[in-house]
Amino acid sequence: MTRAAAATMIAGLMAVLAISPAQAAPRPSEVPVSWEIEIHLETPQAIEVAVSGEGGVKRFWYLRFTVTNQTGEDRIFVPECTLYTDTGQILRAGQNVPTTVFKAVQKLYNDPLLTDLTGVTGKLLQGEDNAKTGVAIWPDFDPTAGMIDIFIGGLSGETAQVQLPTPIQVTEMDAKGDLRVVEKDKAILSKTLQRSYGIPGEAAARLLTKAKLLREDWVMR
Repeated sequence: MTRAAAATMIAGLMAVLAISPAQAAPRPSEVPVSWEIEIHLETPQAIEVAVSGEGGVKRFWYLRFTVTNQTGEDRIFVPECTLYTDTGQILRAGQNVPTTVFKAVQKLYNDPLLTDLTGVTGKLLQGEDNAKTGVAIWPDFDPTAGMIDIFIGGLSGETAQVQLPTPIQVTEMDAKGDLRVVEKDKAILSKTLQRSYGIPGEAAARLLTKAKLLREDWVMR
């Protein structure tokens, strides 16, 4: 299944669960039951970058992180980084983000080893010496938002299957690589890290004031 197809399926799942409160999403196990990649997250920050052909300076948000594989086996790491605002926006890292923004962040840290999500995706070898540092970047979000939730998937092998109260149609790729619309009555959820942050109320202050971590939790989504 492609990332876009997966996003479509989860969006549909959230929609049907929203109208059926009794169908609660499962919780991750209290004790890890599968492999889990270690992640160190910095605080999300805003940056303004001059974007060629887009009317001058634009604001973006970035989150730098380091992942380390201490699971005992090499793992394929495919990060999924999604940002939700308390005003209803949903932004996927990397979408509508010019490469000049990543280069600006890389220059800011003077770190030639820093990679974008594409660069950090793939085989993650074991041990601290093989840790990778990457950055997730989003376009600027609603200036009236006061809180954001960032979900980071791909860190755990724990999954759960849920029965949907109402079947949904999703687009997925078949064995030949062709996209097709299929109906699903079940969904596979993965253990995902959720972090919630408070954002300064005035949009103009967001370049100077860091986001404030409110809580961190593991969820199934």
